[in-house]
Amino acid sequence: MKKPLLFLLTAALVSIAPPGANSEPEKASLGQPGQKEYKAGVEAYQKKDYKAAEGHFRKSVQEGNHNPDVYLYSAHTFMALGQYSQAYQTYEIVTKSFKGSKQAKTAEQGMEATRSKAGAAANASAPPAAPAAAPVAVPAAPGAVGLATRILVIPPMKGHQACLPATIKAVNDAVAAVPPHLRKLLDDSGASIVLSPNIIDRWPDTVKELDEEQEGETMAEAGGRIYGKEMCVYERAKIRGSMNLKEARAPKLIKQTVLNMCFQVVDDMQNISKSPELRKVYELDKQNVPDSLREKLATFIKEDDWGPRETCSELTGSMLGGSDDYTEDLYRCFPNTKKWLKAWLKI
Repeated sequence: MKKPLLFLLTAALVSIAPPGANSEPEKASLGQPGQKEYKAGVEAYQKKDYKAAEGHFRKSVQEGNHNPDVYLYSAHTFMALGQYSQAYQTYEIVTKSFKGSKQAKTAEQGMEATRSKAGAAANASAPPAAPAAAPVAVPAAPGAVGLATRILVIPPMKGHQACLPATIKAVNDAVAAVPPHLRKLLDDSGASIVLSPNIIDRWPDTVKELDEEQEGETMAEAGGRIYGKEMCVYERAKIRGSMNLKEARAPKLIKQTVLNMCFQVVDDMQNISKSPELRKVYELDKQNVPDSLREKLATFIKEDDWGPRETCSELTGSMLGGSDDYTEDLYRCFPNTKKWLKAWLKI
């Protein structure tokens, strides 16, 4: 069964030192989303059980924890596990998302440490996680501003095919479809979109860290990820056991992915999916999801904040012109949520 998009965001906060240093994290309220997993991750990290810590931090983010502590700890954990490409990626995004902050300075130190570790391990001067090629900006239409001017495309490598014109057009069309009041939030926030054939075209050494024996979706099979306010879109899924990629995702699915991400970035700023009015209609709809669909829609009916967040982002994407395997079922099962969102989106 195909899984909905779950995007791991990476960021940073003060008071956490690079691995090996003695420091205490900021105390966070256990009433906040994902804080139980975050606390368990911190405890595991302090016990040097880094594998367990990584799992806890990942789950904390999936449950809706966007406190920067969890993201910087994730980077430190990847570093401690020797997963230098993951660590480097996370630190790099921190420096971009929190420029000039103490968090960014900590991340810069982490990047330097990653370079040293990776260089010693591979007898090379460059970190394995560094992008393989410089991104190319997509030409913006005359008069375009904000997000429309911050769409980048990563050139292919590993013999992969370049991103198709239809895929690039789908990304542009998705941005153009975002309602004006949402676009302004995205424009002003500095949000950007990075399109690549696959995650390994951008960060080649990610392939060394893929667990292709697992049943769940790997990073190289996902349609995208969000790092701070950087929305990464991947045109094709990797074929397991090979460096080859599958056929390009359909433009409608690419558009759905971009719009889904745009909503989630705005949701992080506006807490739309936590609105009491939205939750009221969402809970009403959730009660009426038939048993025959509860397994397929498991992500959308979760008891934590992730259920309404995913439902809202998926519905928003489809109402603005995208579609995927969940569109028809969500329309049928969440009519009141859809109606509320349609009014909020002003469409």
